Amino acid sequence: MKSLSKLFRFGVGPSSSHTIAPSIAANCFKDCIKEKDVLTIEVTFLGSLACTGIGHHSDVAVIEALKPYPSSVKLDKKNRAPHPLTMVFSAKLKDGKTIERTYFSLGGGEITSPDDPKAVEKDIYPFENFASIKKYLVENNLSLKEFCLRYEDPSIDDYLLETAKRMFACVESGLKAKGLIPTNNNPRLHWQRAAGAIAERAKTIQEADARREILLTAYAYAVAESSASGELMVTAPTCGSSGVLPAILYYEYHDNGKTIDQIKDSLYVAGVFGNTVKQNASIAGAIGGCQAEIGTASSMAAAAFCYLEGLSLEKQEYAAECAMEHFLGLSCDPVDGYVVIPCIERNGMGALRAYDAFLYAEYIAPIRANQVSFDDVVSAMKLTGDSLAAAYKETARGGLAKILKSK
Repeated sequence: MKSLSKLFRFGVGPSSSHTIAPSIAANCFKDCIKEKDVLTIEVTFLGSLACTGIGHHSDVAVIEALKPYPSSVKLDKKNRAPHPLTMVFSAKLKDGKTIERTYFSLGGGEITSPDDPKAVEKDIYPFENFASIKKYLVENNLSLKEFCLRYEDPSIDDYLLETAKRMFACVESGLKAKGLIPTNNNPRLHWQRAAGAIAERAKTIQEADARREILLTAYAYAVAESSASGELMVTAPTCGSSGVLPAILYYEYHDNGKTIDQIKDSLYVAGVFGNTVKQNASIAGAIGGCQAEIGTASSMAAAAFCYLEGLSLEKQEYAAECAMEHFLGLSCDPVDGYVVIPCIERNGMGALRAYDAFLYAEYIAPIRANQVSFDDVVSAMKLTGDSLAAAYKETARGGLAKILKSK
């Protein structure tokens, strides 16, 4: 498993796999051609990147990152992609030679490459699944934070504090922002930012449970709308699902009195569960469907909520499993390739599902032990994602994307 700093990345939306990762790949490629006399660079997107790259600003991301080299982007929707998120960088040199590298986006901003070893991120945790982690915790009498600090660089604590602060800054700026979310003037997606209005509506609701759910929705919308607008954010674990965990954490901080240090420590918990999914399945919609993004985010948020409310590790696992189980099979079907419909609303629903999973862990887990482990549901998620047709994995060719396109 990778460092938590590779799960919680700082970057701009709208997509970690389609925007942040291509930018990182472009910078890796620049290292491969430094001190070469380059005429031009052509970047070819295949798979999901070819289908929805324009909607995710993938072309803008690589062209900006490759500057000052002149570059262009080609969308190859005909040839079979070796990976759902494939990028081929080709530099034409003045001496007539060509330098070419292939990169794959893995989700959450991580990339790998068959011919550029520097692009491959290193594992730091020698564990494969949550069961092995839990066993190690029990044997060594450790909390999840103490466990992480045995393998992470000591700077991770400061990094996670900065992560919490950036999440909250994104919530607060998103609540203040107004106007249309930029969608290249597509009239079908003229979506006004609504987070601030939803938060104001929450203030008028007298019933406590309904007020809490609408507040959580407002916080999730605030981040998701910011991501869709290409603003700074934290992957949690992706940009497309970046509103779920911050919504839960901001609610606990702003409305429930938790301290920023408590919030920071909860990120260790959320991070271990997110890393487990990333290690054993996928967090990319183009690979596993939206269950991999919103499902994972809800699992992370549910576990963090349980931690903040003082529930045991067993109940944290119960909540994380419960949240994921009921997103199994969720397709990734962004309309016209933009992370607006249904992505923003799904962030709100993901936050509510995380809270519901916390309630189940607190009140139902003592009545009946869960027969499904977190590792079980992650395996089921991978199996389901592998079985999904390509149309339902961030290609804008199935589900709502297909239905609304036909109107």
